[in-house]
Amino acid sequence: MAIVASGEHRDNAPELADHEQCKLQMDVSGNLLTREASQFTEDWNYNYGAASTYGLTTGTVANAAKIYVALDCSDFPVSGVDWGIKSDQQYTYQLFRSHQNELTATIVFTDATAVDNNDPVILNGITFTAKTSGAVAASHEYNLGADNGAAATNFAAAVTAHVPGVSAASVAGAGIDTVTLTCTDATCLQFSRSTTDANEMAYTDNTLGSLWTHAAVSANQAANNTTRGIVLNQASVNGWEWCFLCLTNTSGGSAATFEVRALRY
Repeated sequence: MAIVASGEHRDNAPELADHEQCKLQMDVSGNLLTREASQFTEDWNYNYGAASTYGLTTGTVANAAKIYVALDCSDFPVSGVDWGIKSDQQYTYQLFRSHQNELTATIVFTDATAVDNNDPVILNGITFTAKTSGAVAASHEYNLGADNGAAATNFAAAVTAHVPGVSAASVAGAGIDTVTLTCTDATCLQFSRSTTDANEMAYTDNTLGSLWTHAAVSANQAANNTTRGIVLNQASVNGWEWCFLCLTNTSGGSAATFEVRALRY
């Protein structure tokens, strides 16, 4: 088998900056991936935690709850990923892959019980507050309006405007109004009702149904509250555009604070 690389003529050869390298790689269909010189980043980038990609302060993960962390591998041929996991509680992890950012969730407003004035919820570290009227958009407030349909529409608009990398759309239904969250650049979706009752807004993470499993769930991992924590290698990315890490808090009772860093190569 012969591999032939061809490209556009250039009068001057391209120059690589420090830590850059050229790669040839086959995609999942067996075709040659051809890209420009791509950077191998020595510094670990934060994907989830207090110093996340967008500088958001994310909350803790409750006992038995999960958090999915996404990593974009689409801008150069990525062979593997090193995940650095820091946690103050026992946990398990699982690896997934996908061809796009599959972070998605729904928030349901139930007509039987309306959201109350001044009820807060938190999405990716940003607090949104319901108002009977006079909501101030710059303060992440949204108007409840005449019914839950209006409330869902206004809430979706506020999320799209203020949560980086997240888009929200509302759909009216019989007895319920649903806000669907999808992600473009966001590396996590984390929601907290705060003092809003569960029968007023119900959150469901739907990410798992769209992912391809790359590895089975790990055994319990001990808390490792150090700078980089456990380093987990996800090899054989092989042209998949997105990698995902699922962390489950298995402490048995305490909320967990996770911090995740990733290195692509």
